[in-house]
Amino acid sequence: MLADQLVRELLTARLVGVLATHDGAGGIHAVPMWFALHDDFVLLGTSARSRKVRCLERDKTATLVVHDSRPGYEVCGASIAGEVEIVRAEEAGPLVSRVHARYVDPAAADDPSVLVYLESDDVALRLTPSAAVTWDERGSDASRSLRSHGWALALVPTEPRP
Repeated sequence: MLADQLVRELLTARLVGVLATHDGAGGIHAVPMWFALHDDFVLLGTSARSRKVRCLERDKTATLVVHDSRPGYEVCGASIAGEVEIVRAEEAGPLVSRVHARYVDPAAADDPSVLVYLESDDVALRLTPSAAVTWDERGSDASRSLRSHGWALALVPTEPRP
């Protein structure tokens, strides 16, 4: 799965993925997460007290959806399924740090509020991919038409809240 060109492109880009796990009531718990590709795994950092960890303690299967969506049909993505190992204690620290290093400038650790936030990730999730489904409409006729005519409406960006 990780050798697929689109999967690798998405996993090496600084995007936010959505991790979906099975909750105890038969539903799906899906949350946006930072991630990092490492060897043959996808790493994610979280709190040991999180709902996703409780879900994974019951059922270690999960799916990570990573997509790069732009206006119109400028969309591509991958749905990566596999099993997740929950890594705890001292072994988790370096793995979580790999994830944080992709998203936060090291200088931010000097800010006490940022440090508290980063330190709340005391568990690493190590996803071993077993299957992937990809989609890529960037080169489709519809995408070219929407782009050339300016017909694709802009996506609405979110702004940081005060």
